[in-house]
Amino acid sequence: MKKLFLLLSAAFLLTGCLSGIFKREALTVNYYQIEYPEIGKVCQDTFDLSLSFRRLQVNSAYDRSTLIYMNGDKSGGVYKYDEWLSSPDELIFSMLQRDLEDSGVFKSLTSRTAGVLPDYSLVGTLVEVYENRELLSRKAKAHVVMLFTLTRLERGSKSSRVVLQKRYTADGECTSEDPESYVQGVCASLREISENLNKDIYSAVKEEEERLKNN
Repeated sequence: MKKLFLLLSAAFLLTGCLSGIFKREALTVNYYQIEYPEIGKVCQDTFDLSLSFRRLQVNSAYDRSTLIYMNGDKSGGVYKYDEWLSSPDELIFSMLQRDLEDSGVFKSLTSRTAGVLPDYSLVGTLVEVYENRELLSRKAKAHVVMLFTLTRLERGSKSSRVVLQKRYTADGECTSEDPESYVQGVCASLREISENLNKDIYSAVKEEEERLKNN
């Protein structure tokens, strides 16, 4: 009888342990994509030029799929059950690439460095992307900071000329302190940055091509 009691006790304990494991595994993780409406064309006439745009560089602190928030006391954390669909730099790169293609500035766009040398090269860095809860009694902000360098490459030579180097910062408002609101804020921030970037690229390319034409 004593042996039977011990066996039944062990069975109940094992059932309880397995039940706890399955309950933990049943917790779902929500995954988020970065999407926003197209910025459209920024110029009427497309330059007969090509642009190389490679994968973004990224600050190691944000090279992860987790959604990050920061507090005013310099502490922070992550949403436990909410993540980006992939690392944020990959999601952002995809949207920026789409906007560069739609802007109408360049005739062709490539992410490859092999083959024919492109006319321009754009290098981007994701510096910061997090939910900023710093301002008390105010709504949180989706804080995004990016750095871009646009270079004019000279065919047949090793010389190059930086025509645009600029840091872009945007803080999209979060309607509430939850991951969905934060993601929407990131999308708004990124669209603002992309729109300003493409306008600046157009102005820089136009000025540089006129300079080369007059030399």
